[in-house]
Amino acid sequence: MKITDELYNEVMLKYGFALNVLETNIKIMLNEYEYKNKNNIVDHIKVRLKSKDSACKKLQKKGYDTNIDNLVIHVHDLVGLRIVCPFLSDVYTVVNIIKNSKLFSIKDEKDYIANPKDTGYISYHLIVLVPIPIQDVIEYVEAEIQIRTMAMDFWASLDHKLQYKFIGEIPNDVKNEMQKCSMDIKIVDAKMQALKEFITEHANEK
Repeated sequence: MKITDELYNEVMLKYGFALNVLETNIKIMLNEYEYKNKNNIVDHIKVRLKSKDSACKKLQKKGYDTNIDNLVIHVHDLVGLRIVCPFLSDVYTVVNIIKNSKLFSIKDEKDYIANPKDTGYISYHLIVLVPIPIQDVIEYVEAEIQIRTMAMDFWASLDHKLQYKFIGEIPNDVKNEMQKCSMDIKIVDAKMQALKEFITEHANEK
């Protein structure tokens, strides 16, 4: 069935419910951790529902017809939540908090920090199943959670802007420079992590 605006909005209703459940519970879990451990592991959180145009472009890029069935089956990030952390260790702390939650089931995960994409993209991705009560029945809705450092978020934001500057394929020299910048950011993250550990160690000695 062709994806019209009306049909898309109807399908996305339950994804909006999932976004509300996901955002609320993630914030509760992270705030509880920060309060108990006296440690701020999150700089900010952003959420969004994928637009119809963006969803259709993703289907076309994957080689699928733009219909509702393919939308639900093949687009896993209709619900998106991004958690931006100050330090690299905070990213993995957040990942473990989410994975240990009894509310969400983990469907898939990809550690693009340990294994960056060819483009240089670095982040940690979790696909979770969010339980939504609809007409006395629990439905499980997919959502993508991205966890990254502030430095990784800076690179990803600029990369996204540059992607839209080009019509067609991005020149190889631009791709290569972006990859180099990504590796520089990994080095910066590692240095900032080392500084954090040094300061923490010496603060505990006092």
